[in-house]
Amino acid sequence: MTYDDVAFPTRTTHLFLEVSMRRSIRSLGLAVIVLGAGISSTIFTAAVPVAAQQGKPQAPDRELRAMTYNIKHGQSNASCVQPPRIPGQPPFPDCNLDLEGTIAVLRAHAPDIVALQEVDRFWARSAYADEPAVIAAGLEMDHHCFAPNLDHGPDSHSNVPHQYGTAIVSRFPILSCSNTLLTTFAGWEQRGILEAIVNVRGVPTHVYSTHLQASRTVGGVFQSATPQRVRQVQDIMNLLADVTDPIVLMGDFNAGSTSTEMKPLYTRLVDVWRKAGVGTGNTSSARLVGNPTSRIDYIFVSPDVTIWSVYVPIDAQTRLASDHYPVVSHIAVPGSQVGIRRKGGGSQDDSKP
Repeated sequence: MTYDDVAFPTRTTHLFLEVSMRRSIRSLGLAVIVLGAGISSTIFTAAVPVAAQQGKPQAPDRELRAMTYNIKHGQSNASCVQPPRIPGQPPFPDCNLDLEGTIAVLRAHAPDIVALQEVDRFWARSAYADEPAVIAAGLEMDHHCFAPNLDHGPDSHSNVPHQYGTAIVSRFPILSCSNTLLTTFAGWEQRGILEAIVNVRGVPTHVYSTHLQASRTVGGVFQSATPQRVRQVQDIMNLLADVTDPIVLMGDFNAGSTSTEMKPLYTRLVDVWRKAGVGTGNTSSARLVGNPTSRIDYIFVSPDVTIWSVYVPIDAQTRLASDHYPVVSHIAVPGSQVGIRRKGGGSQDDSKP
């Protein structure tokens, strides 16, 4: 017996149960006379083995490869000379722009679901590309959604409306998509968290891509983003409070795992690196020479998700492609949660300029 990606239709479920229950009855040596649908249902239920009565899952866990990657809008670490701007015009595309290099990194690690940060749509610096759509096409994935944390009209960055934020690209159908703007102090870059409910072969899974505030130096004065990240993590905790489905939370948190702001996440979720990682798991910064010194990119899952492995690929390809290294994890969402019905199937985009 195989299981479809979605719940069985009512009639198919009834037939499956009827056959399995008759076998149980025969194995127990019981004589049963089927008098009608209602009576047979009652008798069959009484004859189900104890393990089945206790809710033994009818489907295997759904394995998948999850990946998070801050792509820096496709700007690589290659050395080059940027053409000077023409007065009154947006800048030329970055001279080291290489979105195909980004896609090559993603393709090399074959994720089923990928969370992306620092994603552009229609900026001059990224050659006016609709990056979520280009990446999804490059990975041959049919489902993606994008969340703009910055949403601008034509200005010095682009001649057309343009956006910047996070994205989720998936091999599995995305059933819904929404963006929540996180607490951001005045004068700082707006941050957010994108939520996609993904049908992982019948299991409704809440997948998140987020990018928390980074500290900065202005006029030679360091300004810590810790107070904002404390608030932003609390926003995330509030968002997750009522979620009972499996959770996969990914992103660039701009904070170490033992920092004050990260502590609440560990009361609700499991850090896959702490569970299965080997080594430091550092992801920042990526550069052509030298090793990363900070672990600020994470994959968290709810306790019902099985963690098989996790790694941070550091090689010539990832050294060049971005200023962050990706995190890749092999996980499985519980088969006991199978039961979602596929709705539609197209990609979902939270906002269009």
